[in-house]
Amino acid sequence: MTPQQTSDSSSQIYDNNGQYTRKGILRYERIFGEGYISTGGHETTLYLCSKLEGRLLPGARVLDVGCGIGGAMFYLAKDHGSKVTGIDLAPMMITIAQERAAELKDGTGATFLLGDIMEIPANETFDIVWSRDALMHVADKTRLFARLFDLLEPGGKLVITDYAKGIGAGSPEFQAYVASTGYNLLDPASYGKLLEAAGFVDVVVEDATDKFLDIMKRESDRLAANPEAFVKEFSEQDLNYLRDRWAMKDGFCKAGDMKWGIFQATKSR
Repeated sequence: MTPQQTSDSSSQIYDNNGQYTRKGILRYERIFGEGYISTGGHETTLYLCSKLEGRLLPGARVLDVGCGIGGAMFYLAKDHGSKVTGIDLAPMMITIAQERAAELKDGTGATFLLGDIMEIPANETFDIVWSRDALMHVADKTRLFARLFDLLEPGGKLVITDYAKGIGAGSPEFQAYVASTGYNLLDPASYGKLLEAAGFVDVVVEDATDKFLDIMKRESDRLAANPEAFVKEFSEQDLNYLRDRWAMKDGFCKAGDMKWGIFQATKSR
């Protein structure tokens, strides 16, 4: 990957309450898939790419908000010839992404920025803004979507996957989970309305909770297939954490408390 770049606009170390240490990130990668810290790994990348048919042309400028360790970026750069910029708040995410980029050495272009999408100076606009299971960390969605709108070229496309919630507060257990994670969740329909209020057109809201449940089942099955290898690399405590976490989210989704949304929108020309 060509030049890696780190912004110093965010001096505060963000590790998501200890989850985004090196060990925590690599532990998540083992269940999400190589290069990914988000639901469905490469499978979800391919699904989002199918929604961008005709737009992922060589040289297309893509901004990945909450890029994690770069799996989607590397694919978009290598297989589609995109010029990809990734931004993440977590220093260790950027560190690992840069390490992986150095290992690839294939001449495609990816740039990594450490910082807050709400604050970091933008030197360019983008043809596509892409985000995977990251925006639930942002409380002010109105300001966030206005920012993403400004970062897009006229005619540009926004694609997002994000955690969401059902109508109502949900069970006390779900409320405790949301409070402990610091997530800021909307129901999918309200999420779509805020995108429209920000100026986006052709907003498509997909309640993809059934897809989420199917993906989580397969992720859990992969973890269960070789627990000894996982424990050897990490620990039994880590294994039990992931098992319990996935079972908890499965229960929340089946109860209607938790949702997974896939959102598409366009900035009019």
